[in-house]
Amino acid sequence: MRIFTFMRPLYIYNSLKQIVQFLGIETNMIVSSEVSIDHSLKSKAKVIAICKEIGADIYINSVGGKSLYDVNEFKKEGVNLRFLITEFFEYKQFGNQFVPWLSILDKMMFNSVYKIREYLNKYFLV
Repeated sequence: MRIFTFMRPLYIYNSLKQIVQFLGIETNMIVSSEVSIDHSLKSKAKVIAICKEIGADIYINSVGGKSLYDVNEFKKEGVNLRFLITEFFEYKQFGNQFVPWLSILDKMMFNSVYKIREYLNKYFLV
């Protein structure tokens, strides 16, 4: 199914909203396009601008972002940059050999809400 380019952000937002609701996670979701910043900014400059505008003094990114973002550049702007590393865990996937590091959708297909919430707490920050 093709999603029109202009509809993609709405589709992603609503998908995330449904996942959060399904898992019983209570959080505020902010759409970056609705934050009053210079939207021509890219990459780290955009992230820092959003953090400043919403009053966030910490930004947590997946560990894959270590190659994109410099902790010291964020620190200079008053934002503490941390990286999230998920602990390794296995679960059954149709009785086949386990394939690790798939998306939340895979975890939702094969695990209870209780188990997923347990998995979501298995991480550490660096």
